[in-house]
Amino acid sequence: MRIVGYQSRIRITQALPYIEKELILDPKAKFNHLINSSWLFDPFGDYTTYGAEFKVNESFSWDFFLYTKTFLEAKELGVALLMTLQEKFKGLDGLVETFPLYSEFLEIKRRLYEIKIPSNPPLKLHFLRKILNYYKTPRRKINLNMFILWKKDDLLKLVSIDRYMLKIFVSLNPREGYSVEIEDRDPIYRAVLKYLVSNMSIPPHVKVSFELLSPKKWRDILICDVFPTRSKYGIEKYSSVPYELLPNYIKPEMIDFTIPYDLPLPKPPTLANRNLINLPILKDDSRYLILGNKLIDGVLSNEKAAIEIDSLNTHLNIFGKSGTGKSTLMKIVIKELNYKRPDVGILIINLVKPDLEVDFPMVSSYKFPTERFKVPYMITGNRIKKSISRNSNVLAACLGLKYVGPVIISETLQRCYAEYGEFPLRITEFFNCVENNLKAKPYDPDTQKTILTAFKRRIDELFTNLELEKTLRFQREIPEWFSRWRNGDKILIDLTDCDGKEQHLLTMLIFQMIETLTPFDRSNKLRHLISIDEAHRVIGKSRDNDPESAEFIMKNRINAIFSKTIEECRSKGLGLLIAEQKPYLLLDSAIDSAAIKILFSLGYPSNELFTGNVNEREMLLNLSPRYALVINGTNSERYLSRTADDKDF
Repeated sequence: MRIVGYQSRIRITQALPYIEKELILDPKAKFNHLINSSWLFDPFGDYTTYGAEFKVNESFSWDFFLYTKTFLEAKELGVALLMTLQEKFKGLDGLVETFPLYSEFLEIKRRLYEIKIPSNPPLKLHFLRKILNYYKTPRRKINLNMFILWKKDDLLKLVSIDRYMLKIFVSLNPREGYSVEIEDRDPIYRAVLKYLVSNMSIPPHVKVSFELLSPKKWRDILICDVFPTRSKYGIEKYSSVPYELLPNYIKPEMIDFTIPYDLPLPKPPTLANRNLINLPILKDDSRYLILGNKLIDGVLSNEKAAIEIDSLNTHLNIFGKSGTGKSTLMKIVIKELNYKRPDVGILIINLVKPDLEVDFPMVSSYKFPTERFKVPYMITGNRIKKSISRNSNVLAACLGLKYVGPVIISETLQRCYAEYGEFPLRITEFFNCVENNLKAKPYDPDTQKTILTAFKRRIDELFTNLELEKTLRFQREIPEWFSRWRNGDKILIDLTDCDGKEQHLLTMLIFQMIETLTPFDRSNKLRHLISIDEAHRVIGKSRDNDPESAEFIMKNRINAIFSKTIEECRSKGLGLLIAEQKPYLLLDSAIDSAAIKILFSLGYPSNELFTGNVNEREMLLNLSPRYALVINGTNSERYLSRTADDKDF
């Protein structure tokens, strides 16, 4: 097959973001704005013929195209045209394809019409709006291809910067599955054509019309040879073509070639990036986690979205609705951290998803309730007084005891340790000691009865599970899972078989164990990471606003305990990774403590926590899956990104 040339096509894959229309009153400024917003232009300044094709079938597509004699020139012009369009229209994106045109493939038999446009039409022409409205037509039965070709005027000796030759062609054919008799096609086709040229004429003198062309004209369209040239008429370069041979001309202000914001194509999220830092980071750089790529002017770039690994000790929050990419990004962070810094111990506390170890083949799983998984209700060590104080607060908080609880529990723990050098084996035995201690207090009978009743009821509610009692048994040895994590192992603690109160108790005791047994580290290096998904289950706000209720007391105390714990994390080389679908449910300290926040799509009221700008809230509400706003407080960066695929890691 003979190659007659090459075509470069730019498939528009992303339309412009919505921007409120600017009211411009000054005529000169209005004209300049129109010129700058129209794609009726000649970016290369060499009188190239440009084409655009709009397809309306089961979907909508928009291509720009050019024709050249060589493959390299076609590729060069295609890439250059896309970059020019992206410079002119911030947020527009596309893909460039270059392919040969074979002579046999240019012999197309499908019907072809030309829409005849007069020079200087009295009414502004809105063909793109017509195409969009046709695409939205209910029960549309005819597919449409519209070709718009234009070229800057080079036929007149007097050059004008805004005078263009322009031709429009239309091809129609029935939609797949819609059968129509041959004799019935003409009326249907003419109806579509009449719609396309409607409201564009002032009869009888100035009319926009259409005419049927020979199929041979297909070749001219595809090789962009539809306009007269000097060589065809044998006219020298600096002479004008006779007026009777001139085509009709059009200027940008006579036809609406701005890009509408309701194009049925993906729209980019909009955000003014702040303090964007682009470093030459390689994929295997052990100092950084690469999360995906940054968006610049709404277009996906080659710049890496990366966070410094050692900055994780300032904590990382990942928030987003279900299905937006939150959990996938968590997996990427953990897997990449395991690959780049195998010395960092990773502790995953699983509250929701059974069999999570399938996603993390490098972890050792400890499931509640099993013999391997232990969380002693008390830990001995060289900071016993501090351990007693903090664990007393945890136990009292999880029981919902406000005033007497922490004091009496702490007092009982101190007495046990002073007398025996250890604590009762079973937590129920310890609470018997607490009860006896309460009875010995010089309270009046009514007060003592009230305290004892509340105390016993809440203990019975929380500790009826024998498996929980076994897990909490006192032991002098540090639990196996904890020692392994401290030594750099990857540990998954599965609490999915616990109820909400049990998850609270075990998680807070784990945090107290970490706080008590982890030494200070002045290196500012990340040594250990703790990850929690659906974190509101353990560090969420109370649903009961009564300050005397057990839930309110528990949540309030846990907030104080958690805040104290995370204050010391950085000085101990500890990082905290919290993920949540509804961050408004979280304790304030869980949100405020994180210097790095990655926000996928968030609804109200969650998105109000992170920005006071209404447009940015709307942007967060409508983010597509895997697109996220990154707020990096460690270096003041703020940008949009598209996260990577899990399979890339």
